[in-house]
Amino acid sequence: MAARVVILAAGRGTRMRSQLPKVLHPACGLPLIDWVLEAARDAGPLPPVVVVAPGAQALRQHLEGRATVVEQPEPRGTGDAVRAARPLLAGDDPVVVLYGDVPLLRSETVRRLLDRFEAGGVDAVLLTAMTADPTGYGRVLRDPEGAFVRVVEEPDLPALPRPDPGPGPTVEVNTGAYVFAPAALWDALDRLGSDNAQQEIYLTDAPARLGRVATVELGDPEEMLGVNDRVQLAAAAASLRRRVLTRLMRSGVTVEDPATTYVDAGVEVGPDSVLRPGSVLAGRTRLGRACVVGPFAQLEDTEAGDRCRIATAHLAGCRLGDGVTIGPFNRIRPGSVLEDHSRLGTFTEVARSRVGPHSLVPHLTYLGDATLGRDVNVGAGTITANWDGRDKHATVIGDGARVGSDTILVAPVTVGAGAYTGAGSVITRDVPAGSLGLARARQRTLLGWVARRAGRRAPASRDNGEARPPARAADRTPGGEPG
Repeated sequence: MAARVVILAAGRGTRMRSQLPKVLHPACGLPLIDWVLEAARDAGPLPPVVVVAPGAQALRQHLEGRATVVEQPEPRGTGDAVRAARPLLAGDDPVVVLYGDVPLLRSETVRRLLDRFEAGGVDAVLLTAMTADPTGYGRVLRDPEGAFVRVVEEPDLPALPRPDPGPGPTVEVNTGAYVFAPAALWDALDRLGSDNAQQEIYLTDAPARLGRVATVELGDPEEMLGVNDRVQLAAAAASLRRRVLTRLMRSGVTVEDPATTYVDAGVEVGPDSVLRPGSVLAGRTRLGRACVVGPFAQLEDTEAGDRCRIATAHLAGCRLGDGVTIGPFNRIRPGSVLEDHSRLGTFTEVARSRVGPHSLVPHLTYLGDATLGRDVNVGAGTITANWDGRDKHATVIGDGARVGSDTILVAPVTVGAGAYTGAGSVITRDVPAGSLGLARARQRTLLGWVARRAGRRAPASRDNGEARPPARAADRTPGGEPG
């Protein structure tokens, strides 16, 4: 039996203290609303109906193509929010109601609710939980035989005819997930009022107006945790992260310290890979088999092949082939590609560049808008000067080329296949294949300069006022200043 899903997301979220709608705040790499959409994915083939507040343009744009959006004109409570969705829910399919700020609810739990409803004999099914801390949740009241009577919201508890049992392991609460027979739901909503502490139309009052109500107890109370402020957001994100890491470990990935490893929900890691402490894998990162990441690596939207080793480095929007090694303190920026078995040493930045197979960039180098061929070696301190103050320009280094240490390649420039550049050169013109490019001043050597300098009379102290004699021309350094 297929069902229609209604997700309530019209809350103001004032406790988040944010301009961003509450359900768009991310937890473990996904907005809260996306986790709820995932929980509802198996309920039926039709897109969910999401109830939003007026003017929720950012939320509408986010849901475009994935849900039907309807507006609740005024914040009159959860019952009124479901009423707003009624024109889109014609037919006899059961109606599943979920909250958009409960990201820990699992799709398997929604399926359990539907299974109980499909078993027959009821107008509604509520998801309840037993908890030692019922703060913030409506209490489920039952008669002496254990049958469901009603739900009482926490602000209305003083009006109970008998005292609330209070915190303890036997307190049953309403989690906010329901399945309703549509005709019974609409009839109950038509009869709801706002005679309560908050003067709102409560959806939780609807089951008490139905004849036959069943409950399903939540196996893991963590699933009912909602997000109303940033403290609860952090708690929900931590729980979701534990799920992600558990899934990875059970698929064959070693996570050395789950407490300090942060992996987003959209990340994929191949078996026999190792995630070392302090590492962050975010966005749509994909790692192949037998990779080693970290400690303290940051990867965002990064794709890597098999057997890559990535130390304490920052990678974003880049792609690595098989067997690539990234040493510590490197930064690889979006649009960069490191091909099979290439290697970065330490303190290197790569931006919008391609490093060819088996090429080495060992230390202290900036590659911007550069293309390196196969088996290139780049000496320490190399810079591709790619910006002329207005436009970016490309540098091309051919197969087998050797770039000497402290070379500045002023783009646009090409170093041909097998060519060399001398250390300390500023290369402004192309170096043909098989050639050596040199661009530096001739060295001057002053023989005996150290001894002459040491033999000069030491300067007088301030006490006797004696002046230091001027240096001779032969004792001056090549820069023209006295030694």
